[in-house]
Amino acid sequence: MALTSRSLQAFLVVAEELHFGRAARRLHMSQPPLSQQIRQFEHEVGASLFTRTTRSVQLTPAGRLLFERGRQLLADGEAAARAAQRLARGEAGRMTLGFTHSTVYEVLPRALQAFRGRYPDVELELKQFTSGLLVEGVRAGRVDAALVRFSPSMQDPELRSTIIARDPMLLVMPSDHPLAELAAVPVDALHGLPFVGYSAEDSRYFHDLVEALFARHGVRPEVVHTSFLPTLVALVEARMGVALVPAPAVPRGAGALVARPLAGVADGLDRADLHCVLRSDNANPVVRSFVDVLLPAGHAPPHA
Repeated sequence: MALTSRSLQAFLVVAEELHFGRAARRLHMSQPPLSQQIRQFEHEVGASLFTRTTRSVQLTPAGRLLFERGRQLLADGEAAARAAQRLARGEAGRMTLGFTHSTVYEVLPRALQAFRGRYPDVELELKQFTSGLLVEGVRAGRVDAALVRFSPSMQDPELRSTIIARDPMLLVMPSDHPLAELAAVPVDALHGLPFVGYSAEDSRYFHDLVEALFARHGVRPEVVHTSFLPTLVALVEARMGVALVPAPAVPRGAGALVARPLAGVADGLDRADLHCVLRSDNANPVVRSFVDVLLPAGHAPPHA
């Protein structure tokens, strides 16, 4: 036996009104087709649902039982349909989001706040790893989308990526450092200067970016230690040397450190790009919703 929602709804209206004429008006139909529909419904159920006389319509015991349970059944069906629609629109569901440590200063908090505000019913699982591991997670389907710095493994036709932020690289130094007096520090001034660099193992993107900048300008600071964010900033504060840091990672407000842009840098090497990466065939509607929130209005769609 298969009860259609249309027949069940018609039965419930008649059961509420106990009058076929009023029920027909509520259902925007004439009375004879409604009476025929109810008879067919009773045949499908296999039981008489109404006691009809020339003066009244009453529910039978079977009709009262179906009326009580039918209302809940119809409400459950409507709720299930709404839930399915919300899931299809990316307003509910689940998503695994990966991110690197350099996103926690600005992009990640802003994105999460905006996304949670718009889609509070989405369940988010957050994973923090290096960019290379996150890209592999996206490729393997363990991560839906990842906020990462560039990795050669991103150059894959199975993946889509877009730049979501371009962070200026600033020179961070103690506030009483001689270069702190300058509004912008010439890149040549870094030659021979005690410098805290990035670990090639733990911070490959920033390591390669800074090394490319030095090589392009023939500059070679004295690298006294290598580390990764945020430890690298702490080492500068400990006066071990200066460092190049993406702008969001620079400590806010007055303190022991100051940050200055570099002057005379070629080829945009003083910018650190942040990407959103996902599989080209990812069909999770929540991912589409997240990307819509993440990307500014008018931004180009993700590209291969």
